[in-house]
Amino acid sequence: MSLTLYRRHSSDCNVHHIGLTSREIRYYTACECPIWITGTTDNDRFPRQSLGTRDWAVAEAKLRASMASEVDTAVHGPTITDCIARYLDAHAANVTDIVLNQYKRVLDRLVEFAHSRNKPFIRDLTVDLLEDFKVYALRNLKSTTRHIAVAKLKVFLREAYRRGWTTEALAEKVKSVTAVYEQKKPYTDNEISLILDETQRLTGGRGRGRGYPSQPHTFRLLLELMLETGLRVSDAVRYDPQRCTKSKQLWMYSFEPQKQHKNHHARTAEVFLTDQLKHAIDEAGWFSERYPFAYRPFDSSSNTLENNVYRCMQGMGERCGVPDCRPHRLRDTFAVRMLLRGVPVDEVSRLLCHSSVTITEKYYAPWCPSRRLRLEGLVAEALMQPLGN
Repeated sequence: MSLTLYRRHSSDCNVHHIGLTSREIRYYTACECPIWITGTTDNDRFPRQSLGTRDWAVAEAKLRASMASEVDTAVHGPTITDCIARYLDAHAANVTDIVLNQYKRVLDRLVEFAHSRNKPFIRDLTVDLLEDFKVYALRNLKSTTRHIAVAKLKVFLREAYRRGWTTEALAEKVKSVTAVYEQKKPYTDNEISLILDETQRLTGGRGRGRGYPSQPHTFRLLLELMLETGLRVSDAVRYDPQRCTKSKQLWMYSFEPQKQHKNHHARTAEVFLTDQLKHAIDEAGWFSERYPFAYRPFDSSSNTLENNVYRCMQGMGERCGVPDCRPHRLRDTFAVRMLLRGVPVDEVSRLLCHSSVTITEKYYAPWCPSRRLRLEGLVAEALMQPLGN
């Protein structure tokens, strides 16, 4: 292992005028020129690069820190932080930026918790430490969020074992968290009226790019779009009228849901709009040239538009007396309305872009009367049938 410090002398440095050989110039340090480093260690190679300092003592301290880090890695293996960084770099090709950020948040919590227990290296991870992490670092999260967080943690642990960072299959020993699915609470008809009326009292900036309060009528249409189609807010703000086609009775809107696994063939979904809503959006003042509800460019790494819809609705709810006023409840209201009107749960699941009808049933079980009545009919028929000999 050999790392070398040297000064990269500028053309006006005094070293060029004191009669030194080229080798002596290379190792001359009695000046204020920038200090660089080069060389190799057992685990890494340092191409010629600046240390960002002119102070030789500072440069030597950085050199000692690098060498100490290499010794630690050789003795203890890689750190948890390094392994997570490499994992996220590799995993970025498989998931969306939003999902990748979810992994990062969970794993950042793991790093913080492990460091608090003086466990900086990946080999320090044990089943006991990870179970404590679940209890103490994730205890303030809802059960469904904890369930997802632990599932993502286990994905990382499997990759750590596969790549040899850990010598124990920890993912198979850490217990999953059971998710308790809260039953959805749709808005009442009266709450919907209060919310839509409150949009007309929004006040804010003027003109495009100034946020949703700048065009209250268009913002109301955004809420009506979510209520009529069940679109998630992330898909609703990206509504593109060019992707609407006229069907026999309604307009069909085809789109690629934002919430889906990243793969080579993006999944396409369809929802339906009435003539009235479609034409109202077409004729309203749009927030941008192409998109009615996007007042700024989309950024895959952030949820600015979605968060602003949420904040607007929170404020509206406080003013008009609707508790827990948020965009996702418009989606819940759509789902419950469809189920109560007799639309089969599997079709509602398809409209909601759920990956499985089981998910729809977990969230909306109390509002699935058609399935319950069908089951009751089958049981009644079976009970009335005489038993065979």
